[in-house]
Amino acid sequence: MRNKRNWIIPGILILALLATGVWGLQESQARQGLQNRAESQYQKNFYELVWHIDIITGQLAQLIVSSSAEQGVIGLASLWRQAFAAQSNIGGLPLAFVSLSNTEKFLSDTGEITHALLSRVTKEAGALSEGEINILKQLYERANNLDGELVKLAAGVLDKQLSWTEVELAAINSNTKLADNTILDGFEIMEQKMEEYPELELGEDFQTVRADEKKMTGEKKISLEEAKKLAGQWWFGGSAPEVRLIYEGAGNIPTYGLEFSTQKKGEIPVYMDVSKLDGTIVWALKPKAAAGAQVTLDEAGRRAREFLQNHGYFNLVQIDTDMEDNNGIFTFVPRQGDILIYPDQLSVQVALDEGDIIGFEGTPYYMNHQTRNLPPPVISEERLRATLSPNLQVDLIRLALIDNYWGQEVLTWEVRGSFAKEDFVIYYNTHTGIEEEFTRITPPQKHNFNVAGA
Repeated sequence: MRNKRNWIIPGILILALLATGVWGLQESQARQGLQNRAESQYQKNFYELVWHIDIITGQLAQLIVSSSAEQGVIGLASLWRQAFAAQSNIGGLPLAFVSLSNTEKFLSDTGEITHALLSRVTKEAGALSEGEINILKQLYERANNLDGELVKLAAGVLDKQLSWTEVELAAINSNTKLADNTILDGFEIMEQKMEEYPELELGEDFQTVRADEKKMTGEKKISLEEAKKLAGQWWFGGSAPEVRLIYEGAGNIPTYGLEFSTQKKGEIPVYMDVSKLDGTIVWALKPKAAAGAQVTLDEAGRRAREFLQNHGYFNLVQIDTDMEDNNGIFTFVPRQGDILIYPDQLSVQVALDEGDIIGFEGTPYYMNHQTRNLPPPVISEERLRATLSPNLQVDLIRLALIDNYWGQEVLTWEVRGSFAKEDFVIYYNTHTGIEEEFTRITPPQKHNFNVAGA
């Protein structure tokens, strides 16, 4: 018996060591399996990127030499898809070490320009103009350069059998050095060459492709102390708690970023952006996790509207209601006569536990609001109704000013309707009758999953 007991403990230790070894082997195999799958996905994204850029280059060349409107439509549609796919491929590569802003901008410009051309050619059934061809030539030169650099990089990766997961691990571990920098060096060279190209010359024929960047300017500039006082009065009404400057915004709207806070237990700070130009409150947030939904969305919407009216925003129409984490988010637009002005949006967030205001977003309103000179519609409502699909059950038709795909303001007929269980909003140009925008607004289905034994 004693001899048997002497073997028990060593036996247990041996089994434990064996179990540990098996577990370690399984863990190692699992990690290797994950690494292999990641490597496979990175390679797939890279070689698809090479392929898409090659197709973009060839498609641009084809569009430049073609004189057929029909082939133009087919080619532009293909080019648009390829540019979108190439952007997705770049996003799927582990390139945290390399800035690819110029390459990504090229692909973004290609997508936007081809979409604009596709829309124009489809509507007018005409071939590409000389000005449009010149723009495609600029894109082709960039694409051809990019294509060549990627082909050279692909050859180097294949020849040296380089690992993308090593690039990823080096990005995660900042101290890790790659044994071979061919991948990163290749993308850096590619990016540098894209940077050498000047800004695209779009010309008069292409003014619709890029909206003018809006930047607020003004002769007056308020001081920080003035901003603190104005912000305190705007949100708190009476005496405001302690306030400090946490940043200064220097973008399209120069602002003071303020934080109102106190030492009281449980007090929630309020963050606000105040325009340096005139003291307008362009953004405010009181971060709060609502405990539950005790206030209805209708009541919360009424409080949101009242909040806006108390701050001088009148003649508004509520266009959207959303709910997130027991908070109601309400979007309003002003009305000029019978026309809804969608670019001038205001949003208010209301906590549904107590109905208090916890957020305000007025940037679009501040950037865009003005009185517009809007001509009457050429296409009447009656004429528009006659052209609508008989399969669309129309619920509402009203005039609305919107920003189209290229950032231009367009007067439209807003048509809200449905088919079966699907809801849509469609915007028709009041001058031409064409569809400017078509959006499915059906809310996502909610599923309840019952887990057995739960």
